[in-house]
Amino acid sequence: MSTEYTALPLIQQLQATLTDCPPYCSGVLQVTPENLELYYGREDARFINFLKASMSNDQSAVEGLAQACERAKFGRGGETVLDETYRKAGKMDSTNFKTGLDLENTRLLETVRLGLLPEATEPRVVRPELYKLNVYTYGIPIGEGAFFKPHKDTPRSQSMFASLVVILPTPHEGGALVLRHGDEEFTFDAAALLAGRTSSIAYIAFFSDVEHEVLPVRSGHRPPHASASVVKAALAALLDEPTFLPEGGVMGFRLCHDYPFPAAWTSNMSGPLGDLEEWLKGSDAVLFAACEALEVAPRLRLVSEGLDKEIALEEMVELDMFGEDMETVETRLCDYSYCRTDVLRSLVFTGDTGEPWTETETETRDEEDVREERYEKDKLTVHWITDGGNTGQVCSPYLTYGNEPSLNWLYMRVGLLVMVGPYGQRSKTEA
Repeated sequence: MSTEYTALPLIQQLQATLTDCPPYCSGVLQVTPENLELYYGREDARFINFLKASMSNDQSAVEGLAQACERAKFGRGGETVLDETYRKAGKMDSTNFKTGLDLENTRLLETVRLGLLPEATEPRVVRPELYKLNVYTYGIPIGEGAFFKPHKDTPRSQSMFASLVVILPTPHEGGALVLRHGDEEFTFDAAALLAGRTSSIAYIAFFSDVEHEVLPVRSGHRPPHASASVVKAALAALLDEPTFLPEGGVMGFRLCHDYPFPAAWTSNMSGPLGDLEEWLKGSDAVLFAACEALEVAPRLRLVSEGLDKEIALEEMVELDMFGEDMETVETRLCDYSYCRTDVLRSLVFTGDTGEPWTETETETRDEEDVREERYEKDKLTVHWITDGGNTGQVCSPYLTYGNEPSLNWLYMRVGLLVMVGPYGQRSKTEA
């Protein structure tokens, strides 16, 4: 298919720019002595200066802090548990300590904002919330080799987008933080970064959907970031290719990151898309910004899963409000008039020079059972550039009717649909 072949390397280049965006930023920052002070304890207040402790190599002050900590629990399903085969560490809640670390004056907060959030027309405000102090030790009081096996941080609000971990200067070995996102793995070794640095902190900020693990305790630079200008150049090159969607069409991108949507949605809750546009992470935000800069129309949509047809909605729908006259969930969605609803014809990019696009298979029904045939001619064809893998999911309940009514769930994931005009007029589209 020669008309498609010339666009293949440009599509692959765009894919590469979106996947070359690490889900974290890290480094070492030299700070003044007062930033290394810590007060703790409510009834019997105590004080530790990490600069003095690290310079004197006197670990008694650090050991005192460790002994003042509780054994750390963690979330498992819907409960908080203590399981030292999975996590062995000490913790202190934010109500029991006060740190001298000033995120604003040290410019750490600004460094993290620039490291995690792409260029935008208006800089996005980042508000830090102190969570807790964790102590990973070897020996008293934790025991041999503190650690925390692979886990993800529990989102504490819908606006939480990342976690910032600051490591204070204490001599130690091991305890590296390993991050995993998709098929990639990154290691942050604070012990190595802080070796010989008594007046510095190490820091790492990572998106809240990134799995991470603290390796056992045995006794920086920011990574390359896919800027909006790089992604914009790759997207512009693809749109400038006359053989790619010559008559215009829709590009699809599955979001690369998870977002803290509610597990289940009902109509008395705010819509799961809500203000998501303002809180897109990493390559998701970079792509959205690049689309806007090129004046093509990016639209966040919820795309159905597990149905006979793929359907895209501009907002969540509680299907339980419909009566039993609706025979299928697809019919309910297509007849829902309060938000834009599109039945999709999904074409997935294969990278094959002979057949670069393949249509997603859907279940075939007998003609007499297909009441949705009138929608077939109005299908919206979407060329999916990326599949995104395991991204955030939200579901809504609905009833099915047979001999006995039963409760089912509609599962949907977020996709970015980008409407482009014909070659030479890419920004001329209908919203």
